[in-house]
Amino acid sequence: MALHLLASWLLIGVILLFTPPVFDGDAETARNYLNTIAQILATIFTLSISIVMVAIQMTASKYSHRILDFYVRFPYNVSLFSFYLLTIFHAIYMLSKMRELDNGLVTKEMDKWISADLVLLIVGFLWLLIYMYAVMKLMKPETIISKIEKEYLAAYNRGAYQEALDKIEQIADIGKRSINDMDTMTAVRCVKNISDMLHNTRLPTAEQDKVLWYHNRIVDQLQGLASISFSQRETAVSGAILNELFEMGIKYVESGSLKAAGVIVDGYTQIVMTSLAGQQQLNMITKVVQHIYEISCRVVKKGSDKEAVHGFVIAAFRRLQEIGRQVAKSELHGHSFVAEHIVSNAFGRLLATIIEKDGPIFPHPLIYELFYEYVKLIKLLFLHGDIKDIVQITTWMREEMLPKKEDSSVIRPYLYLYLLLASTALYSRRKGIVTILIRAVGKYFEPDPELLNHIIEHRLEIRHLYDYQEPERYLTEVYLLWEGYYKYTQVFPEGPKKALDVTPKLLENRSDWIDLFDGLSPEKFLNVPNPIEH
Repeated sequence: MALHLLASWLLIGVILLFTPPVFDGDAETARNYLNTIAQILATIFTLSISIVMVAIQMTASKYSHRILDFYVRFPYNVSLFSFYLLTIFHAIYMLSKMRELDNGLVTKEMDKWISADLVLLIVGFLWLLIYMYAVMKLMKPETIISKIEKEYLAAYNRGAYQEALDKIEQIADIGKRSINDMDTMTAVRCVKNISDMLHNTRLPTAEQDKVLWYHNRIVDQLQGLASISFSQRETAVSGAILNELFEMGIKYVESGSLKAAGVIVDGYTQIVMTSLAGQQQLNMITKVVQHIYEISCRVVKKGSDKEAVHGFVIAAFRRLQEIGRQVAKSELHGHSFVAEHIVSNAFGRLLATIIEKDGPIFPHPLIYELFYEYVKLIKLLFLHGDIKDIVQITTWMREEMLPKKEDSSVIRPYLYLYLLLASTALYSRRKGIVTILIRAVGKYFEPDPELLNHIIEHRLEIRHLYDYQEPERYLTEVYLLWEGYYKYTQVFPEGPKKALDVTPKLLENRSDWIDLFDGLSPEKFLNVPNPIEH
């Protein structure tokens, strides 16, 4: 501001000192001239400032009240105001010093000052145009966001973290107002700025890192933006938020902070539970589920602490459980969504990633607990889903197992899950589902009595899946059905060949069909032997 003030004074001084005397009029003309200059400058200055203040107020109500602070600190204000005020005061002062000579003219010195006032008037008009352009640029939302971002960086660099968070909240507020006004570009820019702040913040590298709370607060701001964008169905903004959260989740995993990655998973879950479920936005929920699975797979690949990896994967799948249950409850085709996106191929990729990372370990603690959580969600489909949903599950299991058929150690976890699913379906009295499961898997894999014995020996661990009923009888019955069906398929690999038996005795009241034979007696034709028998 001091530089702008000094520049305006310097410019006025230069004009006053070096303007040549070009005024050629009498004293009366000089008086009118100076009076006109003072009135014009005062009027234009007043109108311009009034218009600017109205525009500033409208911008403040639309985007952020911070624009008022920026305008007050706008350095052009000092230079323009001082230039106009000094020019007006100079014209008035010259009026008070006006002396008329005997010939009716003014002195040469007065002629010089009047000429300088003319130049000041012209420069004032040009300066006002520059000022108006600068003010309009100041009111642009990207300029407001950029200035807040600079304040954020200054606060963050000096360690004023709470102040820095306040700046992020101000940008989030601009984004929310932009979404309500359907200003997608500004809202996306806000998301991008907040995400950049999150990316450039010092990453938590350990579970107890003190900066984790800071990341959590920024994620909360993105969640707030997401809730409004989803309610307004601003898909561009919503997609940008989900992508930024996913990118940050992967970055957390790479840095080794699984707790921070868990914050992203929790944020995803909160978004679905509060803003997406029941709103017919299954495409966005699909994206959330994919991101949670991708983050979980990356944790399995990169994690070195098995206990931490175990805890993260189970916690993430429990969040997927919550999402699945809420979607099944609130969406028209919710059960089909759960079958297709949560408990089929995506789950298969996670399971394959665990097996690939640790090898075919049996029993595997993480896989066991993951299966228990998986069956809890599947039971919801057993009770309320359609048969086609079960077929979706059996299809991915078969496709995962068949290429590895010769490696019994790799397919053993899948067969373990298969027995759990079939036996819990039998417990739920869904015999049709049991039939589908046995036909889908039992045909291709020989029953393993050691697997059955292992499950029965540890049946207390799975008793909760059967509402604390004794699971042995359900497991045994399913195993016997599996064994019997496998033997059957060895004898009839393509099913039994049975002739079609169409006998006349199946038609009762044959006379009722006389019209079919154009009034002739049906007996003559229905007594003809079955052509299949010849």
